[in-house]
Amino acid sequence: MRKTYASDGIAVTFDPRKCIHAARCVEGAPEVFDPNARPWIRPENAGAAKIAEVVARCPTGALRAERRDGGPAEPVPAEVTISIRKNGPIYVRGPVPLVDPSGASWADAGHRYALCRCGASANKPYCDNTHEKVGFVDG
Repeated sequence: MRKTYASDGIAVTFDPRKCIHAARCVEGAPEVFDPNARPWIRPENAGAAKIAEVVARCPTGALRAERRDGGPAEPVPAEVTISIRKNGPIYVRGPVPLVDPSGASWADAGHRYALCRCGASANKPYCDNTHEKVGFVDG
């Protein structure tokens, strides 16, 4: 379900099922990521290095980038970080495979993802922002 938006220097892919509108992309490069424009991702509006740096801020992995200009790939963090957002998801960053109870791997997880904590996501195990609709409050 990933859609690709490309320029000569970089290809940005977007998976709307994983996006929870953290808006780090819009804040980091509004000339590239404009939810009111069509297409909403316009990689030709900035340099590949800047776009790659902004994409790496996406906490869910909904955005990914592939450099086409010879620049470095996004590094996988050596350390694993897991953070819990108040009344929201669990953010995971680093080399942590996501495995279901049967032992099957979620190959699309990557090294940045947001896990559902409220139990109401329609895209489990990923967060889909349903916690806001159901009024989830952590203890």
